[in-house]
Amino acid sequence: MFSMLLTFVLAFPGILSAQNWRPGGKEITGTVVDSKTGEPLIGAVVLVSGHAAVHALTDIDGRFRIKMPQTAAGLEVSLMGYQTLNVEVTAQDMRLRLFPDVQMLDEVQVIAYGKQSKMSVTGAITSISSEDILKSPSGSAASALAGAVTGLSSIQTSGQPGADDPAIYVRGAGSLTSAASQPLILVDGIERSFSQMDPNEIESITVLKDASSTAVFGVRGANGVILVTTKRGQDGKMNIAVSSSFGMVQALRKLTGVGSYEYATLYTEAQKGDGVSESNLIFSDFVTERFKLGDQPIMFPDKEWHNEVFKKFSWQTQHNVTMSGSSGRTRFFTSFGYNSKEDVMKINPGQRKRYNATVNLQTDITDWLTAGARINYTRRHFSRADSYNNMYQ
Repeated sequence: MFSMLLTFVLAFPGILSAQNWRPGGKEITGTVVDSKTGEPLIGAVVLVSGHAAVHALTDIDGRFRIKMPQTAAGLEVSLMGYQTLNVEVTAQDMRLRLFPDVQMLDEVQVIAYGKQSKMSVTGAITSISSEDILKSPSGSAASALAGAVTGLSSIQTSGQPGADDPAIYVRGAGSLTSAASQPLILVDGIERSFSQMDPNEIESITVLKDASSTAVFGVRGANGVILVTTKRGQDGKMNIAVSSSFGMVQALRKLTGVGSYEYATLYTEAQKGDGVSESNLIFSDFVTERFKLGDQPIMFPDKEWHNEVFKKFSWQTQHNVTMSGSSGRTRFFTSFGYNSKEDVMKINPGQRKRYNATVNLQTDITDWLTAGARINYTRRHFSRADSYNNMYQ
């Protein structure tokens, strides 16, 4: 009985010591290995949680050495192809296991001549998926790329319905004209614009930016290449998806100006400064006084023209129905979309309506031969306020 009690008392200080151990201010070492094979991982980044400036790389044996700040208690370990590991430091020498990121290893990248594993891509290539495109409320797939793809510039110079397609640049304006600086755009291998495509029918958009990724296109790829891939049917039961979105469009800026009296006064001062005689002034003292008193609003009005010309907001709607699946050896994808955008102007307002229809079919004739057909239909109907074109700039 006495020996058992003595053993407990001797072990108790050790337990307290382990619980009170803190890594702050100590040098921590460890080994980073693959969770399945146990092989050491070279080049893994080990950084202190909350202190990104304090980091280290694993050597050829997977070993690392790092000095922990006083307030730090954890490490973050990352390596391409593996899941990031966040671990609390509980000892001065640790063995850390990284688990492979299966999704990243299996992900493929669309390139100029087919598809390639993302791990083996060395060129400057950026992709955006259908889910990311649909996050943008814009009805134009080209406008949705703005701010979503690194190195791509999307410039929209007009908000007029039917004339709001943006100009896209991958390497900036490298030629004397805007058209000569445009990148090469291919939709399923066919050169055409994708600005008026329904975003719901696009699978992915890939931007090839450097010489190594655009070399296969020769001089046509001098300004970069944009590859648009449309959705295709997948094996399985038919899937039907319906989506609708509503949005409000507002003018980017409100034209603020002075009232009639202030304008007449300032204009008269400018004329007098230029040496114009009293008899030749545009605004006489009588006219200026009428603007000031407002006693003759019909002959001498004072209007806030921005509110008279522009609405506070206009509506934009988008509706889409997609069906995909397979029947026997045939896979199909169909999409029907409608997009409407109203003008923000009250006077002679414009409107754009767009109808999209897409059918993608693929049939396995034999185990090694596949035939397919792709049909795209786009119809646009729009009215423009031609007499007020300068108000869109």
